[in-house]
Amino acid sequence: MKRTMSPILPIPVDRGLKSMIEAAATRTRLCQADVMRSALRVGVPEIVRRHEVRLLPRRSLAEYLDAFAGLVRSNRELVSASRFK
Repeated sequence: MKRTMSPILPIPVDRGLKSMIEAAATRTRLCQADVMRSALRVGVPEIVRRHEVRLLPRRSLAEYLDAFAGLVRSNRELVSASRFK
């Protein structure tokens, strides 16, 4: 297979998406590649916003155990948070 130096990246799409792209190209009088580039520019930030993993601040093991409802401990067994900073 011969490798070409073309900037075109063929991407397989289903019929519904292809017809949507063709309709958008017809209505806007843009080529299909311009429609796809514009859709990616607008759509990628939305994808990131919807699927971004937000990391919660980590708690130390002592803080976790102190807040654990099922663990019965006396007050003298509580570990101060300043010890782990």
